[in-house]
Amino acid sequence: MDTTAATGFALKGNMGTFGLLFTVLAFTAPLGVVFGFISVNISFGIAVPIAFVGVLVLMTLFALGFTSMTRRIPRPGAFYTYIGEGLGRPMGLGGSFLALSTYGFNIIAAIVFSGIAVRNLIVSFAGASAVPWWVWALIMLSTVWALSYFNVELSAKVLSTVLVVEVTAIVIFDLVILANGGPEGHSLEPWNPANLLTPSVGILLLFSVGVFNGFEATAIYRDEVRDPGRTIPRATYLTIIFLGVFYAVSSYALILSSGASHAVADAKADPPGMMPHALLTYFGAFANQVIAVLLVTSMLASTLSLQNILSRYTHSLSVDGILPRRLAAVHPRHGSPHAAAIAVGAVLLVIQIALIFSGVSESDLYGAASGVAFYGMLLLLLLTSIAVIAYFRRNSAGASPWKTLIAPAIAALGIGFALWTATMNMDLLIVAPPAAVAVLVAIGYAALVFGVVVALVLRRRGSPTYERIGRRAQ
Repeated sequence: MDTTAATGFALKGNMGTFGLLFTVLAFTAPLGVVFGFISVNISFGIAVPIAFVGVLVLMTLFALGFTSMTRRIPRPGAFYTYIGEGLGRPMGLGGSFLALSTYGFNIIAAIVFSGIAVRNLIVSFAGASAVPWWVWALIMLSTVWALSYFNVELSAKVLSTVLVVEVTAIVIFDLVILANGGPEGHSLEPWNPANLLTPSVGILLLFSVGVFNGFEATAIYRDEVRDPGRTIPRATYLTIIFLGVFYAVSSYALILSSGASHAVADAKADPPGMMPHALLTYFGAFANQVIAVLLVTSMLASTLSLQNILSRYTHSLSVDGILPRRLAAVHPRHGSPHAAAIAVGAVLLVIQIALIFSGVSESDLYGAASGVAFYGMLLLLLLTSIAVIAYFRRNSAGASPWKTLIAPAIAALGIGFALWTATMNMDLLIVAPPAAVAVLVAIGYAALVFGVVVALVLRRRGSPTYERIGRRAQ
């Protein structure tokens, strides 16, 4: 029996596979990735397309175990629930606070980038802007805050529309470059696995893994989709396949735009300028203005998706009584976690205002927040892979060893390698003084430990809240 429905805390929705697919894809902001991040990948080696194919395989292996948990455990909560089932309630609660921290830093980065994107859009048309970036950032936050109050299907419609437009724009770019061949014509070098065997392969794979964030959010919408046992796995696999193919082809097109023999040098010399230069060369100045508009809408979609995810994690923790129970309220008409959405938006507003008055530049804020979010996500994926193995070792009846042991173990090794690489190269993820980098990285581990300690205290006191951790019986 689904106990959440019985207690009136279940969210409501009727999303199908593609509605859920578009909702989670919007989180990844594919236009922002292609426009701003793939050139960074290329700066570490020409084998970016084949690296994305490898990461596609790695994330598919992760998804085999992840979706097995989805089918076996019919409760929302995603990382919170699955880590708790596999590694115990204390680690589950620790994972939930780590998830809140990770997605929180992610949305802070998205809000800051939104403000920058709007300012740059105005500059591209008017030549200057007297309005600071943070005004636009606050407007973006207010917009997604309001939208998150309503039924998830309203968000899905907004996200689907925006996503289709931005993906179409990138597909046009890819097709034109692929048809043209660039200054040197087509080359197989970017697809040659041998080119991964370089000293920087760990960094190249690290950044390739980083832009896959989002596919795991499918499970958090369990109460709001039709036939979750089928819809969630389908949307998860479709998201992974789309991102892998999309980024592999787009990175290849960007390499061709410079020429295979010059792409790495061009990316190292000016990562932010690689895509704008390609647009100017093959499409003209107006294309940069079009992309500037689409970057704004892309960040709207990404920020809204993140706001929805944070609201649902907050809702799950409130249902269990970890956070105030009044935040678990479900809107009687919209079926949305409206109380949690209001609380999340308010906290984000306070944080955003504090960051504005901190005096830290917008570029440093964005870089630090996105780096911490990236690191936290790797840690969450690793814990979930281990949790899948642990859960199915205790509940192996009817389970496929391939899906519940071998694939998750390979995924854990690959993700663990990426996490180790990130730990050894934090200066590439977060541009800040060493002491500040150490503090920022420690936040994720502190959130994890804090959740574990809270759970242990609840257990020692014999609190019934402890028994509910992980969206168990109410």
